[in-house]
Amino acid sequence: MQHNATLTTITPEIHDKLLGYQRTEITEHHIYNRLAKVATTPENQQVLEKIANDELRHYEHWRSYTGREVKPDQGQIRKYFWISRIFGFTFGIKLMERGEEEAQDEYSGLIGILPEIETIIEEEDRHEHELIALLDEERLEYAG
Repeated sequence: MQHNATLTTITPEIHDKLLGYQRTEITEHHIYNRLAKVATTPENQQVLEKIANDELRHYEHWRSYTGREVKPDQGQIRKYFWISRIFGFTFGIKLMERGEEEAQDEYSGLIGILPEIETIIEEEDRHEHELIALLDEERLEYAG
């Protein structure tokens, strides 16, 4: 699925950024999937799986512009998974939530260049809020 209307506006610099975003999205897809497998509740598992699926869809979206497959960053996947296992689910999710916030900031530079970027930014914002809700739920369980 090529986006012919916007291909003329994609400079080599933007193309390189999209490849980076693409790698981040596929990496986060794998991280969220792994975290979902060790989630403490079925509700947390469902939220993480949904975010993982959104990240995969974002990866596919960027791929439609770049025309290239990009492999995930295995080191990042291992790092976030083990951070969550060693320091706790809450700590790992807090780091992921920060990443969602950074993605929104990065993607905002593409407003006016890619027509559907605002939808992706909204989804990343939703992910951030869903992760914050998971953190609040974990804190309540811990306090209880």
